[in-house]
Amino acid sequence: MAYVTKVDGVYFTEGTFDGQVIGPIIQKAPTQNTNLSETKKLMAAEAKRLGGNGVMDFRYTQKADRGANLFKWDTERLNLTGTLVVLSVEPEVS
Repeated sequence: MAYVTKVDGVYFTEGTFDGQVIGPIIQKAPTQNTNLSETKKLMAAEAKRLGGNGVMDFRYTQKADRGANLFKWDTERLNLTGTLVVLSVEPEVS
């Protein structure tokens, strides 16, 4: 089984969970210097708001976010993605 973490009552894994799939979930860091743990807290809050308690297929990347402004510097932010689920059983945290 893949590594499992728990943030504010929501379970995260890069693998899969057993449960009812709600759909995709995306969270972008609000600023360039927001770290992964703070951004995961934002995603956990959104997951709970949408009725889920697990995020499977969890991925994170750092992408430029400067839009059409070619002269804007320091624009990379964390982008978190996954599939939101309602877990059928509570997984063990790794």
